[in-house]
Amino acid sequence: MFSSESAIAEPIASGQSSLEPGPSSSEPGPSRRLVDKLKLARAAKVQDKKQFAMLSLEQRKRLKDQKQVGHFKLPDAPESKKGKGKGKGKGKGKEDTRRWVPCPLLPDVPIVPPPRIPQPWEIQDQRVHDTEAVAGVAKQPLSTIPEPLPETTEEVTISSPFITVSELTTGISNKDDIMEGTLRRCTRLPCSPSESTSSLGTPSQAKKRKLLFTPSTGIEPQTLESPIIPVLAKIEFLGCTPKSTTSTTPGSERSAMSYEIGDDIDIERDLEEISDANVGSDVDEDDLVDIPVRQRDVFEFPMEYDSSEDPGLVEAMREIDTEADVALRALTDSEELRYFDWRGNLDNFEGVKEEFIGSSGPTFDISGLTPLEILKKIWDADIVSHIVRETNKYALQLQHNNISKPNSRLSRWKDTTEDEIWRVLGIIMLQSLVIINVEREYWYPKLEELRVGDFGELMPYNRFLLLKRCLHFVDNTSLPGHADKLHKIMPVIEHLNKKFSSLYLPEQNVAIDESLLLWKGRLSFAQLIATKRAKVGIKSYELCESRTGYLWKMEVYTGKGHVHVPREAPQEAGVGHEVEDEPGSATSQIVFRLMRPLFNKGHTLVMDNFYNAPLLSRVLKAKYKTDTMGTLRLNREYVPESLKGKNKNNMNVGEVCFSTTKDLSVVVWLDKSVVAMQSTFHDIKVGGKEKYGYYRYKPQVVLDYNLSMGGIDHKDQMLHAYPVERVRNMIWYKKLFRRLLNVSIHNAFVIFTHNHNQVGNRDFRLQLAHEILQVHRPQTVPRPPARPATPSEMHLPKKNARPQRCKLCAAAKVRRTTVWRCGTCQVNLCIEGCYIAYHTSNR
Repeated sequence: MFSSESAIAEPIASGQSSLEPGPSSSEPGPSRRLVDKLKLARAAKVQDKKQFAMLSLEQRKRLKDQKQVGHFKLPDAPESKKGKGKGKGKGKGKEDTRRWVPCPLLPDVPIVPPPRIPQPWEIQDQRVHDTEAVAGVAKQPLSTIPEPLPETTEEVTISSPFITVSELTTGISNKDDIMEGTLRRCTRLPCSPSESTSSLGTPSQAKKRKLLFTPSTGIEPQTLESPIIPVLAKIEFLGCTPKSTTSTTPGSERSAMSYEIGDDIDIERDLEEISDANVGSDVDEDDLVDIPVRQRDVFEFPMEYDSSEDPGLVEAMREIDTEADVALRALTDSEELRYFDWRGNLDNFEGVKEEFIGSSGPTFDISGLTPLEILKKIWDADIVSHIVRETNKYALQLQHNNISKPNSRLSRWKDTTEDEIWRVLGIIMLQSLVIINVEREYWYPKLEELRVGDFGELMPYNRFLLLKRCLHFVDNTSLPGHADKLHKIMPVIEHLNKKFSSLYLPEQNVAIDESLLLWKGRLSFAQLIATKRAKVGIKSYELCESRTGYLWKMEVYTGKGHVHVPREAPQEAGVGHEVEDEPGSATSQIVFRLMRPLFNKGHTLVMDNFYNAPLLSRVLKAKYKTDTMGTLRLNREYVPESLKGKNKNNMNVGEVCFSTTKDLSVVVWLDKSVVAMQSTFHDIKVGGKEKYGYYRYKPQVVLDYNLSMGGIDHKDQMLHAYPVERVRNMIWYKKLFRRLLNVSIHNAFVIFTHNHNQVGNRDFRLQLAHEILQVHRPQTVPRPPARPATPSEMHLPKKNARPQRCKLCAAAKVRRTTVWRCGTCQVNLCIEGCYIAYHTSNR
């Protein structure tokens, strides 16, 4: 490439230049030389533009790629097979003009991948099989055990890429000995009598043999004349690893085991697939509470949607990205922030991680506090009294609007109290610890052996159902005509957001991501996220601490253009509330609203490609001293043009492309798929991690992202172990209320364990529920002395004016009418059978 520096250096060094004037004695030497250098620089720049204009489009693109992008390969990258054609011109292709640099490894990373480390279960299996083999030989009669052969080297030749072991019952005592690419017990090839025994009757040394492995017939010995003598042998496969499959032998209904020879690089991927398929298969419920933080996998979210089969998804994502880019461009008038000089040099990046100057942990003294006292910091007296007031008000409205039957639950309504609301919350917590599908069976189990505690002492079942129905959080009569979609639950969300952010300060690493609450009913703002466990439901944007998953702030998504405004904030009609310098797009606006209280403290924000963009990262770094790290979609604005076309077709496995500015670094890596990462403080460095005994090389930013992005996933994982929400729920905002209660318990657990690391999540929840029910347990009222029963208490039968359906017969789907009813219970019952059965059973 042409450069002004080269144009300056060459004329000065040679002393020959048509543009350089001769020496003049009238002007000072240094000043004259500076003027000459500036003239030469301008002339070289003009010359470069002229020569660049003469190039073709392909040549211009090639020169631009050489300037913007650098390339290197990871040490464990497989040999590329691209460009190796067949026939004439084999091995020839286009000249590689890319800028290749040595792999920049971290100081403690080995240059060559270390050998694989055997895993504990493999060592144990090896010992078990060796013990079984020795025990099998020991059980044989002495007359049938052949004399051991002297140790010799036997060469085994494989004549086919597929080894099918068929009918291996002769000479192999245990078929299970064929495992993991090693034939633990093999059959020695038959030989002539002169070769098999010596004149003294002792076996001779085994000679070099040749085994023929064919796909159809399996192991074919060269001759079957002499008897087969089983010996212990080991076959070592060099540079390949067998993979077991099953097939059917032609002409037989028996399935045979086969081994396909594959490359060693596929082993880890197979193990990962097996591990992912078995997640949660053998985990007890008690063990779920101590599971480690789930690490986010960069392959869960696609970097490019052009290859997606859903055209609607591609169009929607492009629309969102375009809207975000336009808003971010209008965020600042500074041309300097919008100018990105991408270079493919390792030394071009000068970004340094911000110093964390904020404090982390609880904002109040937690020493000596119990779990209930910490939870009451979140659910204080204000919000509980608000729920009590609105619940009583809503129950009276139901009684007034719905003329119910005289014996319905609603007709027996009595105003609730704070103690009773706390008991309801305690019962809900107990139900999440011991899960029963039918809620009624907590009070009335079908079998006495299935009884869990005595819920009837805490609260009658009918009263619990009535409180669940009347539970309310806002006065319906005071709502405006066009209320927000979240108006039914908005007071609780605002209260908890305020409490979550004021009672605890997160550590340096925080993450923004979406969480999904399962809801399959009709809801205008229900969302579908295929990468989440719930798949479909109520989506919320959440800011969590990366290590513990503490939910610091959240927003519930209510549709396109949603903006949640505090109820007490003034707002003009039809005008959304936005901070003056916040962008108006959805993704960027969410980042600014959630992160604004944490600006200028040195936090590191981890986010995925739904939010991340070069201009957003630069603005957060330059204006608010907030670092960013995360995945990046290559179609975003200001991404280097030379990186936007990177995909599986023009990259090799293990290849890394990078581009840097002074404050940003972008890495594109091809492993299973294309992974694009962006960071404001990561150098272009490569680290390593051991998995299943294999040492795998990955860019440092990928390793840090996998560790830091799992905070929200960890929180959802902990909540899923104790389903306070339950699967079935009739009203969406009451299920969301249960999710908020579950999150509050998790946050209280994080605060409580800040100085009590020995307490587990389940133990904390058990202690919390027990404490709630002990503190708010109803006081036992002494029973009055026995007195004679009145006729109204004796359940005497009365006669109706006309026949009506029997209650028990109707429950049994038997159409039968009766003129009798119970005068106390006011229930129609057949006088024979049903009357006694109803009064002697659990009604």
